[in-house]
Amino acid sequence: MSYRTLLTEYPVGARRRVLLAVVVLALFISAFEGQLAPVLPLLLDDLGMSLKTYGLITAASLIFGAFAGYIGGELADRVGRVRILVPFMFLSAAACLFMATSDSVGHFALARILLAFVEGVAVAGTQPLIRDFTPRMGRAQAFAFWSWGSVGANFLAAAVASATLGVFDNQWRSQLFIMAGAALVGAIVIALTLRDLSPEVRRAVRLTEHESHTVEIPQGRTGLLFLLVRRAFWTHVLAMSFLYVLLATMNAYAQTMLVQQFGVSVRAASAMTMVFWLSNLALSLVFARFSDRTQKRKVFLVGGGLAASVFVGAFLALMGRGSDASSAVVVVLFIGIGVALAAIFGPWMASFSEHVEEVHPDIQGRAFGLNHLLNRTLILATVLFAPRVVDATGGWERWMSVVWVATILFTVTAALVPGMTGRRPRIDAGAEAVTQPAS
Repeated sequence: MSYRTLLTEYPVGARRRVLLAVVVLALFISAFEGQLAPVLPLLLDDLGMSLKTYGLITAASLIFGAFAGYIGGELADRVGRVRILVPFMFLSAAACLFMATSDSVGHFALARILLAFVEGVAVAGTQPLIRDFTPRMGRAQAFAFWSWGSVGANFLAAAVASATLGVFDNQWRSQLFIMAGAALVGAIVIALTLRDLSPEVRRAVRLTEHESHTVEIPQGRTGLLFLLVRRAFWTHVLAMSFLYVLLATMNAYAQTMLVQQFGVSVRAASAMTMVFWLSNLALSLVFARFSDRTQKRKVFLVGGGLAASVFVGAFLALMGRGSDASSAVVVVLFIGIGVALAAIFGPWMASFSEHVEEVHPDIQGRAFGLNHLLNRTLILATVLFAPRVVDATGGWERWMSVVWVATILFTVTAALVPGMTGRRPRIDAGAEAVTQPAS
């Protein structure tokens, strides 16, 4: 089966679920490549590189990856999602091998940036593919599974390093060779399995597998320009940009913040953070399913934002107690924040995708790519400025105040997201069961 052959009929049943699972696999592999946290101390010692230098290299790779995401979105719309994804998956395996051969800081920096760029282009096609292969009755759940790819890759990288580092004499390069091998195998599977929808099939707005409607494609200017003047587009993008201040803080600094602010051990901080992510992952599917069954999106964005604001505010108030704060209360608040965020992501992705396809079905890649570029800018700002604010103020309270305000701004902006005016699927006792990719 050639990935260059277009599907002229919409895939249904098990075939569609397999295609969705392969899309999630593509994201999982891309996220797995270059996960260096488990071997970072070994890498720094071997190359004689300081943590500050590594941070600067990571920041540069984020910038290149952000622009690559937008470029990849453009290419995915113009050339084809799979026609871009497959070759860049093979290129990412090669870039991973190139990083494994690093013998100097300069070589490593070039390889890291190259891998970030190649992966950014490759991953840009996965969100449009989720839209293409998922009717609205299951779209929030499909995007929830999509989000598992990047988080699950962190767990896999840590597990693989724990199991294999001893076998390979604690060589950090061994992990990159394993990643490159996994990427190569994954690229072959994707090339043999995944196919693009034909333009005619892709332009249909699917409500269920068997029910669809068409939208009028704007004339006289490109869909992206037509989209940029829509309030729905900017409220979605700005809302998620605000939320990424919280997400980036939790992803990059949760353990450090717990150790420095509450005086817990590194092991205890890691366990608390793990509980946060596990609660987020587990409940994301539950909220996404409710969102799909009710075909409501905005209520989950606003409700999740309000809950997150309350829990972040309570966590900020608790920070003033320092080491006297109860660890149990900290865990409860972390779980609360994780659950609140779980209510948001899948419904947000589904809502964004649905508003974009009502404007122009052919610009999912560009819309998600532009969103990726703006969101990554906020992530980079968070990663760079949070430590500086903490150093200047002597604690994490001032920075978490910024995070709290950003979370409130997310809630306010999400409340401005217009409700969908497009046709909704009929939901009754005989409605088709929601289908989702196998995990």
